[in-house]
Amino acid sequence: MNAQKRVHRYVLKAYPSKDHPRFHPWQKATVVLFLADVDPHEGEKLALNELTKRHWIPEGFELRDTLIQKKVKAEGGQIWEAYLQAERDGLFWLEHLDSVPMSRKGETLWGTGPRLTETFIDNLISESGGRRVTAEEAGGSLEKLERNADYVLGRYILEAKQFENEGLDVPTRQQKLGELFGQYLAAGNVHRIDPYRLSDADFDKYWGIVGVPVQRRIKDASKQVKATIARLLPGDFEGGVILLNTGYLTIPHDFMVTMAERYAAKDTSAIRTVVVISSWTVTNGFDTVVNYGFHPHEPISPELLKLRDVFWSTVGRLMTEMVQGKLDPETGMQAPMAPVYFNHDGKAFTFGVPEMESSFDRKKR
Repeated sequence: MNAQKRVHRYVLKAYPSKDHPRFHPWQKATVVLFLADVDPHEGEKLALNELTKRHWIPEGFELRDTLIQKKVKAEGGQIWEAYLQAERDGLFWLEHLDSVPMSRKGETLWGTGPRLTETFIDNLISESGGRRVTAEEAGGSLEKLERNADYVLGRYILEAKQFENEGLDVPTRQQKLGELFGQYLAAGNVHRIDPYRLSDADFDKYWGIVGVPVQRRIKDASKQVKATIARLLPGDFEGGVILLNTGYLTIPHDFMVTMAERYAAKDTSAIRTVVVISSWTVTNGFDTVVNYGFHPHEPISPELLKLRDVFWSTVGRLMTEMVQGKLDPETGMQAPMAPVYFNHDGKAFTFGVPEMESSFDRKKR
């Protein structure tokens, strides 16, 4: 008679990896694994290895337990069939998307919102009554133009800086975050990055780690603005920066505003005005929420008030064009938020995507 095998159950929340053959990275799922005849701790590692093999990245374990054959058999149905498969093959695997998969990988994803680019900022400044700094104002050459500010808007000399990439994808930054959050780890090998779990002192460290790209752009902008104002004197000019965040989405809009204003005040003398424009899209494949942010909310000068109003009217016009099918989904629309995942010291860390309840699921209830 064969000895009874112990079967362990692991339930995880997971995202498809970037190279998943069927699903987009933001299509969150529940994954269930039954593993037979393994040590529970080793079983957790085997479960994570199986996720990697099948092109999934873990967000966190929802359940880890050892099944009792007598109770599972009494329950019967699918769980008993899964148990028997694990006993026979050593593994049972089930993946279930949390939302209806209305869009699969390779298909056109529509309605994710207009993509904001440097050209968008050019047009925004122009329609607000401003213009680009000329080569003559920059010292007479293209090389010098690159070392000067971008725009003149009334009395404001503005330099634009864009965040097109996710800052947490940088390996050195991942290592520092792994060390910081490693102090807060619960049992297991998978952990969600949640800055709000940190102490005040560690939150400042977190801010210092993720804020480096913001600080660098503010400092660079200050040098460029200062150089341009020096050439345009005499005149009552005020230096400023426009930060366009379309890629560093693990920093929310309000965080970006606070960071930028802090670094401008602490590290520069030329940047007195901070404009932050953010865009991000959250989708579950069925529902999509497109978000835009503009700071300052209540400008105190006519120039910035005009800039704000033109921004929102332009976004509204572009949204209408999207609905009318005038925007190319491949080049004219922004990609939805995707999770960030990395390993450090044998532990997996995931910065997930904001969750949305599917309206399709609500209608079924």
